[in-house]
Amino acid sequence: GRQHSETAARGTMMADSPPVVLRAELLNSVPIEGVEIEPYVLIQFANGQSRQVTDDDDSVLFKWCRCEYTASSDTQDGPRTCIMTGKPATMQCLLPDVTFEINGHEYKHEQAYFASDIEFNKAWQFHKRASRPEGVDAPKPRRQDPSRDFVNVWQEIGQSRVYVPQKQDVGRILKLECTPISQNGLYTGKSVSVESSEVMPAPPLAPVRQMIDVPGPPNSFDPRGPKATFKVMSYNTLADIYATPQVYPYTPAWALAWNFRKRNLLREILSYKADVLALQEVQADHYKEFLEPEFRAAGYDGVYKQKTRESMGQDGKMDGCAILYRKSKFVLIEKHALEFNHVAMSRAKQFKSDKALQCLLKDNVALVLVLEMCHNGQQMGTPGRICVATTHIYQNQGFPNVKIWQVMTLVQELQKFTVPRQLPLVLTGDLNSQQDSAVYEFLQRNGVSPNHAELQDDAQGILESAELRHGLSLRDSHAMMGKDFYSNFTGGFVGVLDYLWHTAERLRVTRVLQQIDHDTLTAFTVRAAPHPFPC
Repeated sequence: GRQHSETAARGTMMADSPPVVLRAELLNSVPIEGVEIEPYVLIQFANGQSRQVTDDDDSVLFKWCRCEYTASSDTQDGPRTCIMTGKPATMQCLLPDVTFEINGHEYKHEQAYFASDIEFNKAWQFHKRASRPEGVDAPKPRRQDPSRDFVNVWQEIGQSRVYVPQKQDVGRILKLECTPISQNGLYTGKSVSVESSEVMPAPPLAPVRQMIDVPGPPNSFDPRGPKATFKVMSYNTLADIYATPQVYPYTPAWALAWNFRKRNLLREILSYKADVLALQEVQADHYKEFLEPEFRAAGYDGVYKQKTRESMGQDGKMDGCAILYRKSKFVLIEKHALEFNHVAMSRAKQFKSDKALQCLLKDNVALVLVLEMCHNGQQMGTPGRICVATTHIYQNQGFPNVKIWQVMTLVQELQKFTVPRQLPLVLTGDLNSQQDSAVYEFLQRNGVSPNHAELQDDAQGILESAELRHGLSLRDSHAMMGKDFYSNFTGGFVGVLDYLWHTAERLRVTRVLQQIDHDTLTAFTVRAAPHPFPC
């Protein structure tokens, strides 16, 4: 009985005792208009246990406030009086676009003096802001003069854990106040506050690109045969684990942040209304928590394949490939994943030394789906099936033998899979290989010359028994764009690394996405994201 009493007493004490906020910080270094600010809040309970606060956690009350700059009156201009009470003023509103209407009189900010922050807050309900033409940002408050004694007055703007800055927040400082609360909701603990830097206006959106027609080769298709069209997009989303200032030193830190990039990525990808999306460098946790739900809400279903080994550390911080398809256009028939590590280990006896196998264990994967088209809600059967594959080939330019081995392995598997079934094939991905590479020659010419420069450096013996030829009639879908075409435009590299290949017997390209001009991309590279456009 005593033990039960003590347990009950401890339980009551736990319910009555609010947790303690150990740490609170804003994950966004610079808040941006329209980009959600997510705080990191760590709390500790009376029993010593601690945890990070999430959206479904009711242990902390959140209050977001916007700073309305105020200052003590400038004595050089003589004494001032409060517009609310007539008492001597100690502060002035410094918002240049604000007017107060008090007792039938209007006071511009130059005349808006207050006895204290209490009078200021009472007057705020009677304020109005000057109207501005569309697209014109609100003027910033007068900068704080260090010779004057300033007091910040805050206006409450939200009570959720996450806040999305609005246009009226631009130029203002935000504050998040975190107040711990007991389990029974009766007691609160010591509040902890954290302030942001000034909210920046939303940067301009990426330029809109149009689809351009591709002239068809003569007699390539039987004009009497059945035809169906579909649109495919390939996009390297740049996983957050790779979006570092060391790799992209020319890009502001706020533009590299996932909270900023994720909405821009989603907006651009969805804007082109593709029927099939092939994505590379998709971080596992971001796919599960954000991309998959958003694409599902937009009418897509899909499959994700993470890289083989979680060598990047904590769970979810690993990238992979995804293929999504519009549910009104396609039905999933089959899905297959190819792990290059597994293939290499299964062929270990073919290599003359252990160095070859060790060199091939790079964790890269490929994803393959068989989709069946629908027409008026009805599946089209076997004639309406296509195979879509995507991959992300090993990046290191010092190992062209690994690249060609991975592509060779994938293509040979696809050949065995598609040719007997007469499946049209679309092969997409970031191949990390330029148009003069052995990889490109292998895909375009059904094989690669043994004299190719990249095949001469095979110190590990990876390619000694490789069959560097295939029987797929693959065509580069962007070949008509010419030698000046590029899929990557960064501060250190401009060229083609990403591709859409298709089998020429059953498929023909009718339109491709136009290329953004060099000057526009140069401007975006200086101020915005490192991967500003898809293939």
